[in-house]
Amino acid sequence: MADIDREPPALLVVTGAAAAGKSTIGDHLRSHADLFVIDGDVLGRGAAAMSAGRRDYVDFWRFVAAISDEVRSNGLVPVVPCICLPAQVIAAVDEEIVHFLALVSDAATVQGRIAARVGVSEVPEPQTHVQFDATLRNMTVPAPHTLQQHDVSVHDVESTLTVAWRWAETKRRRRSPVIDPRR
Repeated sequence: MADIDREPPALLVVTGAAAAGKSTIGDHLRSHADLFVIDGDVLGRGAAAMSAGRRDYVDFWRFVAAISDEVRSNGLVPVVPCICLPAQVIAAVDEEIVHFLALVSDAATVQGRIAARVGVSEVPEPQTHVQFDATLRNMTVPAPHTLQQHDVSVHDVESTLTVAWRWAETKRRRRSPVIDPRR
């Protein structure tokens, strides 16, 4: 196939405030045969997020893009659930088209979900996640990148997982559909 006909590589990113459901979606999408889920928040806690002793999100996303290249070389599409702003990711990619699924909410839902978290890392400043959510709600991305918002304050977990599966299915750039295992 000529280079001109080659589809640009896809990077799927699930973003949202703490406790929005990113990990739940990542766990669900792991059952998709063509997807490889990389937990960006776990990577972000380590040295990959640091440059010269400070947080450097563009360098971090370059690191994630390099991992994503390896994932794609094995015939899979990378999915990265992570707290991030789309501009941070887009600034770090070259060829990739980044497809974002933004899990948005309202302040009360963000605070309530953070307060209800059990068995996961504590969120020291919930208000920063309320602000992050408000910022994410107003984001746009330049073409060819895409941003789809899903409001988790008005949808239950089951419908959120269905939306995420369909989003991943349409953005993965493959032709054969894969059946959601919950069906």
